[in-house]
Amino acid sequence: MSNGFVKLKRTNETQELLKDPFAFGLLTVIAIRARRTNGLSVADLQARQALIGGYRSVGLTRQQYRNAKRRLKRWRLADFTPTNRGTIATLRDDRIFDINEPTEQPPPNHQATAEEPSGNHRPNTNKNQKNEKKEKKYSCNSDELRLSELLLSPILERKPDFRRPDMQRWAVQVDRMIRLDSRTPERIEAVIRWCRRDPFWRNTILSTAKLRKHFDRLELAIGQDAPGENIHERFARLRREGQL
Repeated sequence: MSNGFVKLKRTNETQELLKDPFAFGLLTVIAIRARRTNGLSVADLQARQALIGGYRSVGLTRQQYRNAKRRLKRWRLADFTPTNRGTIATLRDDRIFDINEPTEQPPPNHQATAEEPSGNHRPNTNKNQKNEKKEKKYSCNSDELRLSELLLSPILERKPDFRRPDMQRWAVQVDRMIRLDSRTPERIEAVIRWCRRDPFWRNTILSTAKLRKHFDRLELAIGQDAPGENIHERFARLRREGQL
């Protein structure tokens, strides 16, 4: 096992992953066991890779292990490669854990130049600026903004003085529905259009955050009159009937 610390980050992705204790536990095992540097190892592991074996070695059942791997792959947090020694897991990025990979250091006789601050020189970069992450911006043609506007427009029709939200923030929730919750844009659009017609839900779903929170309830409400239909059949029927 490599030396050094493993730091858990307080990000939105971390909060989401904590809702799935099996996926979070598996990623924790990978982060703790992952190598910090390239070099010789028993299983020829490279930096950010860990030999995690099978489901018993991480304290999960077979099904829990499969579901946890599937979620980590879908969220692009880890990749898994089966070998004759066991499964090798590779961390994709540092959104959840920082495994303290070493950075290249200057040689011992290296002297600071005008471009490089010396040991007792305070860098000009503000700490907050250095740690600040750029928020993703969604284009006007993106599904995230398009669906956000689709939800907002009937609200403004019913209440013109409704306080217009930050659409980029609304788009973030749609992005999470697509990327983290595995909702397709088509499903999201169908649910929004149904909400616009329903007397109760159209006055309840007043943000994309509420839409995401109640998405499962909304889909169940849409199909309560035909419980034998799957989601695709349900939406197709509603379109034929002019309800979407």
